[in-house]
Amino acid sequence: MCGIVGFFNPEGIDDDGRARVLVDQMRDRLIHRGPDDQGSWVDRSGIALGFRRLSIIDLSPAGHQPMQSADGRFIIVMNGEIYNFQDIRAEIEAARGVVAWRGHSDTEVMAEAFALWGVEAAIRRANGMFAFAIWDRRDRTLWLARDRIGKKPLYYGWAGDAFVFGSELKSLWPHPQFDFTISTEALSDFLQLGYVPGERTIFAGISKLPGGCLLRLDAAKARKGPAPRPAPYWDLREVALAGLEAQASGHEGTEEELEHLLRDSVARRMVADVPVGAFLSGGVDSSLVTAMMQAASGGQVRSFSIGFAVKEWNEAEHAQGVAAHIGTQHEELYVTPADLVGVVADLPGILDEPFADDSMIPTTLLCRLARRSVTVALSGDGGDELFAGYARYAAIDQWLNRRTSLPAFGRALAGSVVNRLAGPMGRWSGTRMQRRLLLLGSLLDHGDPDRVHEMLVSQSLEPGAYLADAPEAAHPLTDGTFNLGQSSAIDRMTFVDTASYLIDDILAKVDRASMSTSLEVRCPLLDHRVIELSWRFPAQAKCHGGVGKLPLRNLLYRYVPRPLVDRPKMGFGAPVEVWLRHELRDWAEALMSREALGRHGLLNVAACRALWEDFTVNGRGWNRVIWNILMFQAWHQSMEAQGVGRFQIAA
Repeated sequence: MCGIVGFFNPEGIDDDGRARVLVDQMRDRLIHRGPDDQGSWVDRSGIALGFRRLSIIDLSPAGHQPMQSADGRFIIVMNGEIYNFQDIRAEIEAARGVVAWRGHSDTEVMAEAFALWGVEAAIRRANGMFAFAIWDRRDRTLWLARDRIGKKPLYYGWAGDAFVFGSELKSLWPHPQFDFTISTEALSDFLQLGYVPGERTIFAGISKLPGGCLLRLDAAKARKGPAPRPAPYWDLREVALAGLEAQASGHEGTEEELEHLLRDSVARRMVADVPVGAFLSGGVDSSLVTAMMQAASGGQVRSFSIGFAVKEWNEAEHAQGVAAHIGTQHEELYVTPADLVGVVADLPGILDEPFADDSMIPTTLLCRLARRSVTVALSGDGGDELFAGYARYAAIDQWLNRRTSLPAFGRALAGSVVNRLAGPMGRWSGTRMQRRLLLLGSLLDHGDPDRVHEMLVSQSLEPGAYLADAPEAAHPLTDGTFNLGQSSAIDRMTFVDTASYLIDDILAKVDRASMSTSLEVRCPLLDHRVIELSWRFPAQAKCHGGVGKLPLRNLLYRYVPRPLVDRPKMGFGAPVEVWLRHELRDWAEALMSREALGRHGLLNVAACRALWEDFTVNGRGWNRVIWNILMFQAWHQSMEAQGVGRFQIAA
């Protein structure tokens, strides 16, 4: 795992010394991603590449980057891991005969793969998590590539006459022409969802390279302006549709196939030249991954979990039970008020743009705990999205089934009554009870599960109300971007959550939290082969009778007794409402003051302040949208304190 950065001047670089100083400044913004080594490479033809290394495979200098292919054509920097690099290496040797390898790193294998097959064909062979920048010296062409599901980040855009790119937004800020204009559309999406979805970032001129995509910039054609459109080499929608078609033709997925793939996926992700451990929450996904690790290991696997004093949020006891049964060396950390305050203060420096998933707090603490003992940790991320594990899937599916038993007039009348009840609810406004009534009313009234799903995953249903100058109202999850045709409600919901929430929230959170402490996290459930197989399981085989993740549960029963598995799902989050009323009250009050809210002119001060007072004085449960506002405020304040923000508002 590493950090990569660079810039491309299509007209060439006049002063390679100044270019090297600049790319080194950009590179060293990523020292947390790679404390073990550093490198840079500048070519007056127009390219500058920077690299920070966290040594995982081949700890020798032979793994140094930027790395050049043996024929001198390709210069590459890579963030991530290629889990099948040994297979690709054998394929190269079969095609070329004897190869004078300099070491045994996956980066060198990919450099030679590019030289042998070309960029796209080589990327298609790779099974891993990665972000590449590849300079083709012969054709004077820059390639950017991101792994299929988007586990490793890659940002890009124009900074004046230079095309800039890097693993994190902060790596781009040192460029003297970086444009800090804030996108109000991105801010509105953030206030609704708690993260910036899709290709947007908080900065109007910078984009995220989507997962499964390549971007090619040819010096002969490049000019200042919109970057070329990314081109997919792997498309999640096509994968989902192919899986649904396979179901229809009788080629459904089986648990035997799934177990075989997961065992292989786990084994490949255990390969490292440094210590490897596991995140273990006690839930289905992490328990299955950890159990498979322990079964494949010759020694005792180290596992790690986080606990809370607030009982309804505490999974540590469950994790301890699973660890004791499968025999891991388990370590846990109970979050103290001091831990909490310290992490919240650190979040703006870890995150380059507003991000409001409160599980970022325990995830960061979990990564810090694990990093004391290991350099790599395996996680269970992806199981909920691929195998319908969230409670909302079962709830909406059950309500849709019940809805059909009511006549149309009865549905409309019941929906109208419920919606009226969900309106002015006094002290219950903004709470889970009101949200459930709103969702029930919407389902009864018009029965659109896609819109109901968007409502359920939104932190705010009217984000524009909290902006000083709101953009046109948008529905980022139901605007047609994630259309899956005439599939089941569960299939459509899991597709949207995989394509948006998993990539732009969960994986972004895990990357930033782990990399902030120089820890590499690997996700066996997100092997692209597992993703493809998951779509061959019918929705009812994943979620039935109010229980989700049935294929994963059935596999886990082979390793762990049912009493340790069959319990209500808790999720990996944090008791934010309690914290905002106690440990974090002073911190939040300062950020929600009228003066602080009005500093930048982006927020509707009166609306935000009224929300805070309703929460603190009247006890109403607005903590979800308040946390979003607080995370934006803390981020903006941090940017000002660093002196890096010359903020404008996009017109």
